[in-house]
Amino acid sequence: MFNFLNQKKQIKTELQHQLKQTDMKLALMNAEMAAQLVRLAGQSNELAPLQEAEEAILSARQYYTYETTPIEICMVQGALGDMLLKLGREKSDQGAIARARQAYRAAITLASMHGDEKFRNDLRLKMKVAETLLGQRKQTPSLFKVA
Repeated sequence: MFNFLNQKKQIKTELQHQLKQTDMKLALMNAEMAAQLVRLAGQSNELAPLQEAEEAILSARQYYTYETTPIEICMVQGALGDMLLKLGREKSDQGAIARARQAYRAAITLASMHGDEKFRNDLRLKMKVAETLLGQRKQTPSLFKVA
């Protein structure tokens, strides 16, 4: 009887481990799909693929906590912000710029968790640009204009 219960517990543990491994693979595939969609948006200069990329990256991140999210997902999140900002500026689309800001914020948090200060600082500068374009940040006047 105890042997049967022990086997049942081992099988359950093994299945849970396999499920976790499958979830991680699925998450990385979603991140790769998001990266491909960001590239497609860059080639087509269309915002539509970026909506799908945002959904894919959110789907990828649901399998991880901030602390356990792979750096690859952080990099895709940053690239998503870059493309949203670029196309939002070109098309004067405030919604895309606001979404870029959100993507940067998530990427900054992930970069912080990974201890990548250079990437984090780069993302912070880009987020400040997005905030300026959204009117959420006052631009510092040029010294030549002040004098």
